[in-house]
Amino acid sequence: MKYLCEGCERLGPVESFHVEAGQLSVTCRVCGARTLAGPSQAASPRASPGHDAPRPDDAVRGGSEGVAVAVPVEASFASAPPVSTRPSVTALRVVRSDAPSARSVLPEGDPFQAPPGHCPKCVAPIPEDAGACAQCGLVYANFLPEEHQPSEVLATEWHALMREWNDWAPHDRLLTMAMGRGELAVVGRLYRLRLARTPDDSMALRGRDEVMRRVTSAVPLASDGPSPEFARKVKNVVMGAVLVVALVLVLMLLQMVRRSFA
Repeated sequence: MKYLCEGCERLGPVESFHVEAGQLSVTCRVCGARTLAGPSQAASPRASPGHDAPRPDDAVRGGSEGVAVAVPVEASFASAPPVSTRPSVTALRVVRSDAPSARSVLPEGDPFQAPPGHCPKCVAPIPEDAGACAQCGLVYANFLPEEHQPSEVLATEWHALMREWNDWAPHDRLLTMAMGRGELAVVGRLYRLRLARTPDDSMALRGRDEVMRRVTSAVPLASDGPSPEFARKVKNVVMGAVLVVALVLVLMLLQMVRRSFA
């Protein structure tokens, strides 16, 4: 069973939990934020005949199919504090592992091709009667899809990322790999393709911005003065010229001395 942390909004498994004053407390392993959950409002205060009522010190844990089940904690029912029937301020939002996500992770159609109404190269919105893209200058009649396909390695990693889309760690690994292979621009286009289909995708927005940040940090900025390597070369040339001139002057002086003694 997984839950959505209210602190960092990451979807993660329930690894550690305990009961505080009759409320289930789950600590996020990433940001350390605690999420509290009170008793379910749908639970009846009276147990039906022949069934044991859930004890207030029971915790919630995911079963094999992702369904929440009650598990007794060390505290006994007699020593447990009374549980308030009022729901907690921060509710524990539980997501079943076998339930479909609120947003479909797998995009419709080819994930490497722009949807209709977008430039097939830079994925910018285009009017219907335009023959060329106003942003990148592409003439649509000359577009060749095979020239903008990602490499086989990157395509495989992108398909694998779709299955872990809501976790940022796989995104970071993909960006690092693409940066090492010189394919950051290709990954940026893939994130723009994702945003063209789901504009409110927070992970796609974060990935696109991270691509821009890494590209700008990798490109050296122009400076006002010469580079250190160029300055070192100029210094060596000047020193060599000075030594040659000094040697010529010494030879001329020796010739003048010889003539004077002759």
